[in-house]
Amino acid sequence: MVNNATIFSDVLNAWESWNVTDFAEQRECLLSVQRNMAELNATLASVMAFHVQQANILLANPHVMPGPTGETNELYAAGRGVALVVLESEEAQAKIAAVAQITAALIAGNGVIVCSGNEKFNQILISAVERSQLPSNLVQIVALEEATTFIDFDVRVVGLVGSEETQWQVNHQLANRDGAIGLLVSETDLASLPTSHDPNLVLRFITERTRTINITAVGQRYLA
Repeated sequence: MVNNATIFSDVLNAWESWNVTDFAEQRECLLSVQRNMAELNATLASVMAFHVQQANILLANPHVMPGPTGETNELYAAGRGVALVVLESEEAQAKIAAVAQITAALIAGNGVIVCSGNEKFNQILISAVERSQLPSNLVQIVALEEATTFIDFDVRVVGLVGSEETQWQVNHQLANRDGAIGLLVSETDLASLPTSHDPNLVLRFITERTRTINITAVGQRYLA
């Protein structure tokens, strides 16, 4: 059995290439997953399509910022690293919330580890991903009980679909970690799904970077 450290390392290595992949190519990879998902679950496929479309509006093109004469400055998005999506609830609506977060995390440029004990959902996701154009190891699925262990790794975003009590516990664990600050994106209202329906959900999984090009000199300068 592959241990958790190896799983995290595999996703992190896959993310390093994925994060520098052109957005248009990332979008096509996600759409290949969405097409596979449509054969298995039309509702989940529509959730994927919505968040890919919103990401295309928000992230496809860099934003040009003002700068001095002879210099151009562009603001663009990049992934944060490895995102952990924890599916605690077995409710049908929880699958929608999980797919929304998985899609947003991937199209934002992150690798994803899914912690889920819902075997039916896991099989649907595995089938859709394995037959897609996504890079190997970019998405991994592990048991729900492994969530606490993975939160202590260097995951940069935790997406939670579950209870408010678990939300508090995860937030507390993230706050007590050493190293980089981990963000929490949670869906605890499975009746109205406010997080999942947020058209700007993808922005919660990105980091912003600037690209400066001095046209009076040779080379480019990148600032994170």
